[in-house]
Amino acid sequence: MLLLSPATLALALAGAPLRTPGHAAGPPALLLSPLRAARVCAAVMLEADGAAADGTGVDGPAAGEGASEASTRDAAGAEPAEAAAEVVAEEEEEEEEDLLSSPAFLKQKLKVLEAELSKVEEDTAALKGEAESKREEWSSQRQRLQTDLENFQSRHKSQVADIRTDAKIKVVNELLPMMDNFDRARGSIKADDEAQELANGRYLELHASLMAALEGLGVQKIETVGQEFDYNLHMAIQQVPSEEYAEGLVCEEMQPGFTCNDKLVRAAYVMVSSG
Repeated sequence: MLLLSPATLALALAGAPLRTPGHAAGPPALLLSPLRAARVCAAVMLEADGAAADGTGVDGPAAGEGASEASTRDAAGAEPAEAAAEVVAEEEEEEEEDLLSSPAFLKQKLKVLEAELSKVEEDTAALKGEAESKREEWSSQRQRLQTDLENFQSRHKSQVADIRTDAKIKVVNELLPMMDNFDRARGSIKADDEAQELANGRYLELHASLMAALEGLGVQKIETVGQEFDYNLHMAIQQVPSEEYAEGLVCEEMQPGFTCNDKLVRAAYVMVSSG
């Protein structure tokens, strides 16, 4: 019987010339790829190992008698079998790399990437449209809120100013009786001698200081004599003929009137010319 090692069997299956004692090298038989040859070699070795374990094989009882020789051959052929397995693994990796770098695979991958890119562009366009819609919606709401805030601030500022003005008017109303008495006392002074003139000068200085203090609070005296009669600022006591002033003009002031920050504190009592 002719015994072949796994390496020799692989070469034979690959189509290499086989030289044995007493035989001349013949022409190559069926040519197989190295990968298929290695796989066939591994299958043959597994089948041979199973047959040896059962005590049956091609030679029957003779194989059992040569068990020691088979174990020796198995040990000698272990290393070639491992080498063949490594070759198979390397070739599988190379085939996988060749497949991944093949034009057909790259074209298919390009189509998949283009489809994903198109989907991303569609999603991006949809999100942009939604963002623009939200921007317009929130922009109008922000503008309304800004307008409401400005109106509230203006209204609050006006209310605070009105409250302050009302407080000032209340204080001025408390001071007006004193101012009226002061004017009456000043009018009763006769500047006949030096002492009365000195007293009158002091009254005028005190009156000027009081008016300056009131002006600091925003109080203004209403103009009367020579001005056209105004129902909002003047209170007509009497209408009298006058050669100096035309009809409808204030010809005499009976009691001064005042305003505070353009709000009426007290109307001026006046006499109006009838012409």
